[in-house]
Amino acid sequence: MALSKRRPQPHRKARPSSTPNPIIRRNVTIGAPDAESDREFLRSCFVDTGDLAALRDCSNPQTVVLGRTGAGKSALLSRLLEIEQHAVELLPETLALNYIANSNIIQFFETAGVRLDLFYKLLWNHVLTVELLKLRYPQNGSSRKFEIISALRQLLDKNEGKERALKYLEQWGDKFWERTEDRIREFTTKLESDLRASAKGDFAVADLNAEFASKLSREEKREIVNRANDTVNRVQIRELADLISLLSDDVFNDPQKRYFVVIDRLDEGWAEDKIRYKLIKALLESVRAFRKVRNVKIVIALRTDLHQRVLRETVSAGFQEEKYHALYLHLRWTREQLKRLLSDRVSFMFRRQYSDSRISIEEILPPNQKGQKSALDYILDRTFHRPRDAIMFINECIKQAEGQTRISAQTLRAAEIVYSRQRLDALADEWIDDYPALKACTKVLIKRPPEFTLAELKDEEVEDFAFELLQLHGAERDPTIGRAEQCVLGDIFPIGEFVRYLASVFYQVGLIGAKLNSFTGMEWSYVDHPLLDLRQVDATTKLQIHPTFWAALGVARRA
Repeated sequence: MALSKRRPQPHRKARPSSTPNPIIRRNVTIGAPDAESDREFLRSCFVDTGDLAALRDCSNPQTVVLGRTGAGKSALLSRLLEIEQHAVELLPETLALNYIANSNIIQFFETAGVRLDLFYKLLWNHVLTVELLKLRYPQNGSSRKFEIISALRQLLDKNEGKERALKYLEQWGDKFWERTEDRIREFTTKLESDLRASAKGDFAVADLNAEFASKLSREEKREIVNRANDTVNRVQIRELADLISLLSDDVFNDPQKRYFVVIDRLDEGWAEDKIRYKLIKALLESVRAFRKVRNVKIVIALRTDLHQRVLRETVSAGFQEEKYHALYLHLRWTREQLKRLLSDRVSFMFRRQYSDSRISIEEILPPNQKGQKSALDYILDRTFHRPRDAIMFINECIKQAEGQTRISAQTLRAAEIVYSRQRLDALADEWIDDYPALKACTKVLIKRPPEFTLAELKDEEVEDFAFELLQLHGAERDPTIGRAEQCVLGDIFPIGEFVRYLASVFYQVGLIGAKLNSFTGMEWSYVDHPLLDLRQVDATTKLQIHPTFWAALGVARRA
């Protein structure tokens, strides 16, 4: 869209404002890009897309909120915590989960090949059970454990399984009923003791670490794995199953009372990646197990790329991901919902400055041009249809329009350049765990036309680009570097295949869209399929660089 600097008469009447031509002041914004810093705007300008109702409905299986960074996951969970009476948030960084990652004994048995998945799942079951019981019986003080046990015992009808569940709870010390991090340490310490006993007589305690385990012979590892697996499998699985039945049948059986445990910020570095992925996988399994408990919901938020990485890095026999699909709540925003969000925030921003102001977003954007998209649509075209992108673009426009009464077409263009570069940097940060060299790889897109085919990428150009990638330092673990090496050094990965691989990476992260056949439109990873099917990609496939990155990459504008 070509935005003119002229101001022809708009085609609709602007809504009246009791504060005519309000000035855009310095340092004003329509909110922060992250939910933690955006509390005031979230409270006043929350846009309900229907996802909140799905989360609040305990009979609805959708409980794992999936979305790309900036899609509104944390905002949604914050709103849930705000409006639900019986809800508690668990922050991963406060749970002492690093205690597990830093345990030499746990690392020893992990490196030796012992499967501790069951332990991780039972650990989450412990944590979630006690948090729910503390919500249900909110007594305070050192007598909490005994008061909860007494209340539960009154509910029983001499059922053997439920008696086992109570004894299981009774056996734990007072710490188990106090701070969650103490609970995790105590449970982990018990497993460490049991595992250490299983290896007793074979190795000194000082030898129980990851480095020593990596030097063991195959026969020694096999013996350790057999004995340690028996130890892990003796953990009270039966009692945990009985406990979940007790919660469902006798504790959380009042449909008028709903209870929520909310877990966010799982994408942050609260534990070493190898252990973190296993703990997240175990949490998914625990969430599914707690679906059996009526009127209870364990709600977690996961970035889409982290979710994919967890499943990829924790492949295990018997795990069927399709069984978890019903749990997923994929965040999706329509253009109308985003327009409402931006309009509400602009109006709230001016009300904070001019108490009686009623300014809409259309009144501060360049007026519509006949036969062209509106400025608001132009802005939304340069987002991944998620709130963070739109908020950041408008904030940059407001920053550039300081002291003016509205954002001009020229100001919008200047803001787009800054915003586009920021988004490209943010995209590289978002995918740094999977593709550390992503920012360098975008060089191949610089000054391309908005749409192109793979055939337009010349072999000599691609080969030179691949050689440049090999010179990068610190990005050796990027699979793209490995493909480039195979392409230009090993001669086992043809240039055409390397280009197709690049296209698949660019599609996955959102840099490009793909038109795979004549009867479908352009597809994008954040709207359609998250991964590109390379079997459908050839030299004539039409690809489009996302408009978000046109300014940063110097993409030629359409006439």
